[in-house]
Amino acid sequence: IVSSEHRGQNITALCWDTSTLRVFVGDSVGKVSCLRAGSSKLGKGSAFVIFPVQTVTTVDSRVVQLGYQDGRLLVSSLSRCYLCDTEKEKFWRVGNKERDGEYGACFLPQNRGLLVGQPPLLYCARPGSRIWEANFNGEVLSTHQFKKLLACPPVPLITYRNEPNYNPAQSSPQSLGFPKLDQNLLTWTGSAIYIFTPQNGQVLLWTEVKDLVDIAVHRNELFCLHGSGHLSHLSLLSAERCVERLLRRESWTLAAAVCCMFQHTITTSRARKSIPIDRLEYLKSQLSSSAQTELINQLEEVILKLEPLDSASSSRRSSISSHESFNVLDCGIYRVISRRGSQSDEETSSLMNQSVSEEERLKEFSFVQEEDQVDHGKNFSCYIW
Repeated sequence: IVSSEHRGQNITALCWDTSTLRVFVGDSVGKVSCLRAGSSKLGKGSAFVIFPVQTVTTVDSRVVQLGYQDGRLLVSSLSRCYLCDTEKEKFWRVGNKERDGEYGACFLPQNRGLLVGQPPLLYCARPGSRIWEANFNGEVLSTHQFKKLLACPPVPLITYRNEPNYNPAQSSPQSLGFPKLDQNLLTWTGSAIYIFTPQNGQVLLWTEVKDLVDIAVHRNELFCLHGSGHLSHLSLLSAERCVERLLRRESWTLAAAVCCMFQHTITTSRARKSIPIDRLEYLKSQLSSSAQTELINQLEEVILKLEPLDSASSSRRSSISSHESFNVLDCGIYRVISRRGSQSDEETSSLMNQSVSEEERLKEFSFVQEEDQVDHGKNFSCYIW
């Protein structure tokens, strides 16, 4: 496909409509166009048909991010967000206040559990670590404030190259501008990745990753482009699944370190299904009694805290969970469903400034990078959980 619609301008955003093989294109002067690729459904030779390029709209400034969902195109520019009905050619502004800078926006489909059939929500980044939540018509429902919640320390990236290092001390609040947002509210800066759960207004986790330029997300897989040109692959997994994987690969030291670091998850009865007590005892036996005494002692403390498979505390948690409304994302994250009244802009900010205790924040997730056993240093994959 060759198009001269944006000749002389920089392409700043791309977005696919996979249902009709259309791609939306945004550029540095705010023009948004749509072009269609050939499809085998159209018959032989259709790939060689030249489809006309359609100008969808021109917004007030450079396009930062595009999103498409169920016939509507979300355009985030340097100054505000716009919602476009591509079938009826209608346009709305999201919210009343402008902004100045690179702030992203995305759709969050409501396609699981009790929310099946409900229209998607919109999330639009604002200055000062704020994010608007809006309905499918562009009406702002609430404002999430994550500045104080980001005072928590980063979850460590666990890699074969370095020993995992975690400092639970609180850090300073972070006032960030989120240049792009993706489903499940993942965002990033040049030096860190952040994942939020807007339904209960929490920071799920954040971790430091160097030299980030862009991230593409597929389910629980993250593909990160770095300034040096290389790609890294990250996956969001549960802590117990990570330990199980490390045990299968006989990475004894790293598995023990993860068990100790995330013992709030490993000691629960739920984890006994994938990590029974005898496997942890075997793990302890594989550590060096002379060189890894401290790690062995820490692992012994974890083993002493292990809950049996059918513990009373597990029953209590199950009872509590049965009264909650939640659904499970593709990546396995449990998403709490909450209802809010109609609110607008920053003045009616939703009260999301409660902080997550460090124990709860580390209960489920950590970031892990694991190198494959290859000769070339650049061939590695990252497992995040």
